[in-house]
Amino acid sequence: MTRPRSRVAGLLFDAWRDLDRVLDGVDENEALEKIDGGSSFAWPLAHTTNQVDTWINVRFQKTAPHEYIGLERFRMGGPGVTDDWGAVETGVREVRATARRYLTGLSDDDLAAVIPYDGSFQHLRETGISLRYALFRSITHHYFHIGEISTKRDRLGHEVGDYPGQLEESL
Repeated sequence: MTRPRSRVAGLLFDAWRDLDRVLDGVDENEALEKIDGGSSFAWPLAHTTNQVDTWINVRFQKTAPHEYIGLERFRMGGPGVTDDWGAVETGVREVRATARRYLTGLSDDDLAAVIPYDGSFQHLRETGISLRYALFRSITHHYFHIGEISTKRDRLGHEVGDYPGQLEESL
């Protein structure tokens, strides 16, 4: 796999690997079931991918939102469930591929690019959003949900290992 020029982009790619790893071994029924009144395993995967799609692909690359991952139900405040594990997996692959193609060629200096922001964070509406901020926000968001999934899986007796993983692409 091609290493990105940007170490920050590499951190996002590492977060994707860690998220995939903590979901490894979850079958379709487990993926769709709400756990302890919270979200299913599939929902935070779609939710974090929705952020990548919205912030990186739609805002910075000016693509249309992904047909499935772009649905409102995967945004903050969504219901925490989905009924189609296959659609989530396919959507995640497609959104990540689009983001990876864009991010791989960028340097850390390129991340200073700032664009107008029209989302829910008021302070960003006033200042705009830099690609660096969007990436760091997405990385931390991924690790928040990696912790959520790992905690639930640990309580179910599953072993998911340590994270963050190797941080290979960011070195």
